Amino acid sequence: MKRSGLALGGVLLLLGLALACASDAPEKHAKGAATGDASDAAFPPSGPVVLRPAPPPAKGTLYRLLTNYEGRTELTEEGHDDGNSVEELWSLQVDFRQLPVQAPPDSIASSLVLEALKRRAVLRPPGKQNVIEIGDDRVRISQDDKVSTDLRGAQPKEDLTPRSLIGKSFAMLVTTDLGEPKGFTLRGVPSAKKLLASFMLREPLSYLLVGYPDHPVTAGETWHAKRYFANPVGRLGLSAEVEYRLVGYERIEEAPCAHVSMRAAMDQRELQTEAGMKFEEVRFSLAGDAWLDLRSGQVALMRIEDVSAVAHRTTAASTIPKRVRMRYTSRSVLQRLGELPTETTWADGTKRFSAVK
Repeated sequence: MKRSGLALGGVLLLLGLALACASDAPEKHAKGAATGDASDAAFPPSGPVVLRPAPPPAKGTLYRLLTNYEGRTELTEEGHDDGNSVEELWSLQVDFRQLPVQAPPDSIASSLVLEALKRRAVLRPPGKQNVIEIGDDRVRISQDDKVSTDLRGAQPKEDLTPRSLIGKSFAMLVTTDLGEPKGFTLRGVPSAKKLLASFMLREPLSYLLVGYPDHPVTAGETWHAKRYFANPVGRLGLSAEVEYRLVGYERIEEAPCAHVSMRAAMDQRELQTEAGMKFEEVRFSLAGDAWLDLRSGQVALMRIEDVSAVAHRTTAASTIPKRVRMRYTSRSVLQRLGELPTETTWADGTKRFSAVK
């Protein structure tokens, strides 16, 4: 496939957040630890390192996921110049604890426990803003600042309650021993799973899985893994062949980390995906960085930005063929947390329930 360093235009939706990463206390050396000792005396490593994902410690690891996208989809019927368009804004914050669970051979399985969540979605037309907040023993659903649901505590008469979500496992994540996604299963009572399914959590959590090399690497070496965009373009089955490169070594807070860059780009016509989806045009660029803790193999911090633009045709027998053009920009951050956050605002700056008296 033809690839280029295409830099697509577009203004990325900015998240109001401060990227300060705190590390867990040192755990025992995992399968993903660097060759040799990762102590101060041996950092940075002088030779090849083995980078591997590792199960979280028994107490679990806290993470914060921040992801958002904005974009536009245009539909034009064959033989017509005018069409319809939809603009979309979507953002998600999830604070969760990753716990180890028994896994099949050559796999790593984790239970993801929800601590807090906020999702904001806007679709134009009609332009209404839908917000769901889960945290501080409360669940609230609102549209344009008009609250439609506000649940607190156990509320035994309700099927869906804050305590059926907060502090409970919401998903099971399974990967290979090289970090490739193998499975993602929502968990919880039926009403909770129905609500969680609307957040499309599989996409960003799978997108932010690092692909690990299958051999020891030194600074400058590269390897590759396939990932799907965490936006409507990714839902069409379009994947990106991501190049990972060991850039060097840095400390994130006090954690000795391997700094890995991520890059991908494509500018191609007439592309068919593995699932059979045909595109007339595909253009995308992706750039990101990850810092992998050399003591435990865990992601300490990860950031990705991408821009994608595609064109394809719908050919349903019962409708007039339509040409579809889509363009989306996205930004995602995965940050390891040292302890459960106590701040009174969400990452976008709005107040959490704990700040409202």
